Amino acid sequence: MEVDQPKTADRKIIVGIDFGTTYSGVAWAENRSPSRRTCITQWPVSSANKEGQSSDKVPTRMQYSKDNIEWGFSIPVNAPQHEVVEWFKLNLDPPTQAVGHNTSAEGVRSGRNTDELVTDFIAQLVEHLMYTLREKLGSGLINSTPLQFVITVPAIWSDLAKEKTKKACEQAMISAPEHHVHLVSEPEAAAIYALHDLNLDALDPGDTMVVVDAGGGTVDLVSYTILSTKPILEVQEAAPGSGALCGSTFLNMRFSKFLQSKLGKEEGFDDEIVAEALDVFENKVKRQFAFNAEPDETYNIPVAGLANNKSLGISRGRFALKASDVHKIFEPVVLEVIRLVKDQITAGNVPVQAILLVGGFGSSNYLKERLRAAIDSSVWILQPPNAWQAIVQGAVLKGLALSSPDSTVAKVENREARKHYGTEWSVRWDEKSHRNLKSERYWCGLDGCYKVRVMEWFITRGSTVSENEPYIAAFV
Repeated sequence: MEVDQPKTADRKIIVGIDFGTTYSGVAWAENRSPSRRTCITQWPVSSANKEGQSSDKVPTRMQYSKDNIEWGFSIPVNAPQHEVVEWFKLNLDPPTQAVGHNTSAEGVRSGRNTDELVTDFIAQLVEHLMYTLREKLGSGLINSTPLQFVITVPAIWSDLAKEKTKKACEQAMISAPEHHVHLVSEPEAAAIYALHDLNLDALDPGDTMVVVDAGGGTVDLVSYTILSTKPILEVQEAAPGSGALCGSTFLNMRFSKFLQSKLGKEEGFDDEIVAEALDVFENKVKRQFAFNAEPDETYNIPVAGLANNKSLGISRGRFALKASDVHKIFEPVVLEVIRLVKDQITAGNVPVQAILLVGGFGSSNYLKERLRAAIDSSVWILQPPNAWQAIVQGAVLKGLALSSPDSTVAKVENREARKHYGTEWSVRWDEKSHRNLKSERYWCGLDGCYKVRVMEWFITRGSTVSENEPYIAAFV
């Protein structure tokens, strides 16, 4: 599907940032050439080599060494662990702090609070973005062209967490040219990408799909029902978004605990061994592990410095991690994702034709096959080959739609309210309705009667709210 070129809009560069718990991505497009979207895939490995590592995303990690900040791929695998901070995104939303990993301590040891950590990391992303744009388009054009940033956030985050994210991003972008910052939920961005770029001809108006954004920290879900496919694809939410803290970060936590329980008493076992083992688990084991793996199949995990121990599976600095143990690491987390998917389907109360898996964890073959076994076989389970880029690509598409009202980008017409919205106002006291509020009634001389202040809920959780029409409530 092509995106129409804006007819009257001034030149802008639309930038999508998928700020993730474990990995982050950046993509961009010019509003005058909207069909040419570019993901940054070359990342710094040092201050001198800004394009030394090829990857769709960059690790959301920083190393604070004296006054110097290293980030992403520029952090050595064997960097002192007390200097490295990661998973700090989870602390932006207070309920996410009790996740079994003390991310608050990360900020303390770097001398910075969570907001400062987020600002520092986004600043590194923006600096590399500006370097990339100047290399591709030239400094003259970049310095004179406004930027429109679209930042993705978890659907389950509180309004406070979203506002903190936006403020941290704006602070990080002080050195950027003229710019504006918008937010979009991660599953909505993924849905926009899927509806726009993927071949979904099998879905017709009235069909419903569940988008499962399985990332590093959170797993977010939203259901969408297709309203129309022509002239542009329009959808509405079929159920309020849901989610939980059961992303792939928790696989890493479980692996670390397993390694500690298995090898922790061996002489020479230390944080450096854990860091190197986690690197292999993250980049190889998690991506290769499949549902049909034989129990005795093994994965080589580096444990340099540990003595050979046949009973533990250690030989020549390698630990043989069995697929049966990987299964035990995966299964509790995957079961939580399956529960979320089933609950989301139930909440929509309509037949579901497809499930779309996106995000880093959403790329897992094991997760897809476990879902396939747990969900009705008539449901189509989609796992796009570039699922890791889906959210950041969708963020760019959202920005293109915001910059041009005539855009043909897929649109979310109606949403399901996540909360109750209302206001307190005064009504005439009624003995039957307000008997529990008798002590709070007061005399109103103007109306000549007793009154009491009550809540008037004009939007209730789960009710349909239009994207284009304001809701007006009268109180007189």
